[in-house]
Amino acid sequence: MNNPEKEVNMAAPDQAQPLLDQTRSHYDEYPFIEGGSNRIDWWRDYLVEFLPDGLVRGSRMVDVGSSVGEISRGLIDRGAQMTCVDISLGSLRRCREINPEAEIFHASALELPFEDASFDHAISIGVLHHTPDCRRGFHEVARVTAAGGTVVIFLYNYWSLYNLVFQAFKPLRAIWPLEKVPKWMVRTMQPFARTHLGQTLDDGQLRRLLGDKLWTPQATFHSVAEIKRWGAEEGLEFLKLKRFYLGYANVMSFRKRGDAPAGGTGETRLRCVGCGGSALESGSEVHRCTACGREYPLEGGIVRVHA
Repeated sequence: MNNPEKEVNMAAPDQAQPLLDQTRSHYDEYPFIEGGSNRIDWWRDYLVEFLPDGLVRGSRMVDVGSSVGEISRGLIDRGAQMTCVDISLGSLRRCREINPEAEIFHASALELPFEDASFDHAISIGVLHHTPDCRRGFHEVARVTAAGGTVVIFLYNYWSLYNLVFQAFKPLRAIWPLEKVPKWMVRTMQPFARTHLGQTLDDGQLRRLLGDKLWTPQATFHSVAEIKRWGAEEGLEFLKLKRFYLGYANVMSFRKRGDAPAGGTGETRLRCVGCGGSALESGSEVHRCTACGREYPLEGGIVRVHA
């Protein structure tokens, strides 16, 4: 295992593109599981400790790595105006069905298509550690959060048995594609699903769960000290830590230093990921950058930042 305290240098997004494409293809084929009302209710209640009703109600929030949008659904039910972002188009199509009220963006967590300080609060639950550059993803989440806003991050714990198990499975992942994993091995995920999620999953959902936990193209593990350091570097004040299910992950919240903007953050402000310009012309079918001419079509209620 690598030293969790070493300095992390953010790589240029284009250097990460092959792994990003692999991850997108993986989660298009094996999106994260759906727990339905049970999972929506569980996460709605769990996040109250980090995001009380007084912060959520009426606020503009972004869910970076929303997958099918069940966590966002719980926040919408509590009064948030949600923007959902994910690299998997298949997951976002399901997110659109679950969250018809939300703004949906097909985009990378490493290049969020929003201006600085665009949202009152931000969450990223179990996603940044699957990106090619977790540190850059953390930076992006902090960047788009307004002063005074809360950032809630869920990242795999470096000091966990899960880290050892994930590394031990590396040889199997190299020779055994997920679709070839026998059912008996897939079904070993059922006790985890029952105790952690409180429900029994069918074989298809269990394979998707295995695909996320042990067959994902990328997973990195991070110490609390490392994440706190990242927060300090991004102007975030650490608020709260909670160990997640047998300590395999840490859920941490931060406050962006400074005073919150009067009246909130207003409408979503877009910026071009091609040239970094913020002057986008918005239409009913396409957003267009006035600086470089890059277009972002709106297809099926989803803004396609990544074609």
